[in-house]
Amino acid sequence: MMFFHPRFMPHLVDRWMKIAGESGSIQVLKLELELADCFFGCEFDSRAVDNYYYLPPDVLKAKSLTELVLSGKIRADKLIVNHRIRFPMLRILSLVNVYLGHEQALEDLISGCPMIEDLVLEPCVGLENVKIHDLPKLKSAKFSGFREIHVDVPSLEYLHLGNDELEFPCDISIDKCRNLKVFLLGAVSSVFVSNQWLLELFDKFPFLERLELSGCVTSESLMISSSRLKVLSFEACVELKEARIDAPNLESCRYSGQSSHMPAAMSFVNCSNQVDFDVVLAIEFRIMDLKRLRAFLQNIAPRNVMVSLYLGIMKGSSIVFNEDVLQNVQVPLPRIKQLRLLVAEETEELCVLLINDLFWSFRPAIISLNLKVCSRIFLKLLLEKLRCNNEGEECSSSQMKCWWRDLKDVKVTSSPKKYENLSDCEALLDSLPINFSSPDLQLNFQLEWDSLR
Repeated sequence: MMFFHPRFMPHLVDRWMKIAGESGSIQVLKLELELADCFFGCEFDSRAVDNYYYLPPDVLKAKSLTELVLSGKIRADKLIVNHRIRFPMLRILSLVNVYLGHEQALEDLISGCPMIEDLVLEPCVGLENVKIHDLPKLKSAKFSGFREIHVDVPSLEYLHLGNDELEFPCDISIDKCRNLKVFLLGAVSSVFVSNQWLLELFDKFPFLERLELSGCVTSESLMISSSRLKVLSFEACVELKEARIDAPNLESCRYSGQSSHMPAAMSFVNCSNQVDFDVVLAIEFRIMDLKRLRAFLQNIAPRNVMVSLYLGIMKGSSIVFNEDVLQNVQVPLPRIKQLRLLVAEETEELCVLLINDLFWSFRPAIISLNLKVCSRIFLKLLLEKLRCNNEGEECSSSQMKCWWRDLKDVKVTSSPKKYENLSDCEALLDSLPINFSSPDLQLNFQLEWDSLR
């Protein structure tokens, strides 16, 4: 219920909880309640704990529960304090923004759920410290928005820690989780990701296969060395300028952030030739310098790393590409396995400039567009340039051969397949739905280039 009223609706939810408790066979119970500040003219404080819904004792009768999810303005503290909690079959427990009151309430709740395998605790009102132990079946956990997080569970394999964008430092103790395979760390200000921190991390968790850092404070230069690491991700790590990755079993790496904070270099040492490197850059009310982007792509080593690039270009973004740098172009141009585009720009002149500058900067094997979030004018112009071969059009630059002179062939595919194998751009445009907000349509252009220039 997205508009829960604390005065008129609790008795209705009580009835539903009674039905769930008395059924004897309910396995999954999910309750999400959000308060509106104003409901049919009645104003109230949606943040006041007194306006939360009190979870009734009827829920405790549902001994068959295997999954319990509580989200939003729900008070569970009185139920836990006044009753003995016992869910002997519960495997999944998720508490998001609910009111627990204090640490003892959490300990009493968890002690009655010994079979938990998946635990999610995201900022719970009244709870500042989380201490998890005596859960021998626990495999996956996510904690966010707490001052202290202490986890002593050797069976844990997946751990996601965050600070929910809160500024206070977070004291983290997870050293006993020796079997950890996946570690996601997000915006924890008390953690400084340095080379020493990384060395200690891989030493503490010898089975770690996936590491994701989001909004973390890092050294400008990082050396990541691990024989077991398979997946690595950096998101919004703005201090990072250079990363050297020595991971022979690495399968994929991802860098996501603003185009203004691209690192200068990313190198992969002793890595497989099949490593996928996914670069996601958002450009919104900012300037994207394609010269800098091209330099970043050219500094990815070795050159056989398969790079996929996603560019989200909002309306009003500025693309900077000075043609006087074309005489200094390094060849071959960076090769892109897949270029995924979200272009909201609708000005024809800017769309033409963007298309030309992108192809002057690198050579994608595949261009993908989701038409639900792509302007029709950009699609029209891209199709004209790709499918109509720009006959009679001359290059605006005297320094570099026109990119379309190197384009040998274009094949169009789509998902769903309704729009496959169209021979010309006019037929494709005519066949597309007018309303791009109706179901997603993915267009892929497979490009064959005559040379690597």
